Amino acid sequence: MATAMTTADSAVACDQTLDAGVDASLFRSGMRRLAASCTVIASRSGDVRAGLTATAICSVSAEPARLLVCVNRSVRAHAVIRESGLLSVNVLAGCQEDIAKRFAGMVINVVGDDRFRGAGTWRDGKLGIPILEDTLVSFGCRVLEEIPGGSHTVFLCDVIEVCCEKEETPPLVYFGGKFARLNQAEPDNSKGGAA
Repeated sequence: MATAMTTADSAVACDQTLDAGVDASLFRSGMRRLAASCTVIASRSGDVRAGLTATAICSVSAEPARLLVCVNRSVRAHAVIRESGLLSVNVLAGCQEDIAKRFAGMVINVVGDDRFRGAGTWRDGKLGIPILEDTLVSFGCRVLEEIPGGSHTVFLCDVIEVCCEKEETPPLVYFGGKFARLNQAEPDNSKGGAA
């Protein structure tokens, strides 16, 4: 049974379908309201490097250190990650929007390994996979488990390496279908405090 309700105050439609999932376009519209850090997921299998811009990253546990990374099965990087069982998660700073666009396929005629050229400084991490320098943080990961998730695969990963290269730098975020930078507010010392 599907019904659509609107609230008098905001006139926002809510799909309350109980029998089936919501429409994909409605889901995407809802997800655009979920602000998320921008990352570049990178991997290598032999001489082949691949990477993509992603926001679907989440901490799983600290002991042991684990992340989950969701990757669309249709992108080239997915096959490279599956072959190698390795990936890096590179969390972008606000000044790295050009890198995010490059790995999101938003730069014309830049595909495959060309995404790595002219897009920051890359080095091989402990696992031999590409790590982007000058990020907020980079994680080198070994895939522990692959979980099918509709159009994506959820990679459950053990974190083997953590590189914190910048501190107190605002991140690049994705919100409302576009990239955005957070302004780092100065603390308000005008209230309270000892004299």
